[in-house]
Amino acid sequence: MSVPRIDSRTRRMAAAGIAVSVVAGATALIGSPPASATAGCRVDYAVGSEWPGGFGATVVVTNLGDRLTGWRLSWTFPGDERITQSWNGTHTQSGAGVTATNAAWNGDLATGATVSFGFNATSGASPATPSTFTLNDVVCTGSATPTTTTTTTTTTSTPADRPMVDNNFAVTREGAYGDIRFTVLRPSNPQAVGGPLPVLAFGNGACAHTNNSEVTRALTIIASKGFVVVDIGSVNGSANGLPSGSPIPSLLTDAISWAEREQNRSGSPLSQRLDLTKVATAGHSCGGLEALVAAQDRRVSAVVSLNSGFFADGSFGYPRSELAKLHTPALFLDGGSSDVAYANNQANYDQATVPAVLARQPQAGHVGFISGNQVGDGMTTVVQFLDMVLNGNRTARSYILDPSGLASRSPWTVAKKNF
Repeated sequence: MSVPRIDSRTRRMAAAGIAVSVVAGATALIGSPPASATAGCRVDYAVGSEWPGGFGATVVVTNLGDRLTGWRLSWTFPGDERITQSWNGTHTQSGAGVTATNAAWNGDLATGATVSFGFNATSGASPATPSTFTLNDVVCTGSATPTTTTTTTTTTSTPADRPMVDNNFAVTREGAYGDIRFTVLRPSNPQAVGGPLPVLAFGNGACAHTNNSEVTRALTIIASKGFVVVDIGSVNGSANGLPSGSPIPSLLTDAISWAEREQNRSGSPLSQRLDLTKVATAGHSCGGLEALVAAQDRRVSAVVSLNSGFFADGSFGYPRSELAKLHTPALFLDGGSSDVAYANNQANYDQATVPAVLARQPQAGHVGFISGNQVGDGMTTVVQFLDMVLNGNRTARSYILDPSGLASRSPWTVAKKNF
């Protein structure tokens, strides 16, 4: 078996590891009459680290065939390897057989596009490399080739092209049922949304844990697009037993737990209306630190840091090493050089190892996205990012990642990595 050249991204993620390349031909075709297609892919499998009884690996898949709207990569371990944790996708394992499937945000693979995922596993010996991979049930062929198929079933679906940002639901702002620590902003008629609602737990600037009036306008925009937003602070700004001024990330994970209870509470307007597989954290300034730490919770699938970032000296008790604990895609937003968080935001993006986007609007400063003239643009960017990651929406993905999207809207600048 040949040893391939590992690209720079894989090298960073699996430094000092071993890498083996195989090629897989695959696509999942839908329809009753025979149809022609081109299938093929490249798989780079790299063991990045080993320790007694275990190892970590990274897998990079390059699609050489027709566009895929969902991928499913399968292989058989040659030894006793057993996966204990995976990221940027989900996995199932039965005996030595493993199938990894896409996350909500990385299932769309155009021709020539790549996707990466990783895992940790136990092993009683030095880990061996699987000899064969299959993509969407088609065995590896070694090249991109035309195929004919009459497949009539598939386990994937095409994401809707209508983005959430096009919604404009009436919004209700109310105190969280049974918990005066939180304020909830939601579509007034959840049933009118037409499907389950994703959840966003939000931390306020200055780590304000009582009064959230500063963010009401911004969070109302997000809720009007079909989100349930749970924000720290009582609905009328009255005392709720919380101190302000320092990060308390557990408040955001408590907000998620509140949503889980509300999902099952009889009589709740949100009962069985939430999609608890689509949960995100976000926060402004000091609240962004809360969001970045809370995003380490396994219930979270995306994180947004607004005018924020961990300090180099570990101020507020959280060093930049916290970034290594992220497991979800991240959006880092700042308002340019006049934003006091400008340097931190840039440094946090640079240090992040997850798929990340850095978006900058130099006219926004530190509060423009929250209470200034850039609220609309800022919240549109947040909604589009969350729609891309949580729902796999193609239109939102193009807006965030394509040069013709946000990056073309002066004076915005956009950088991305690992997507």
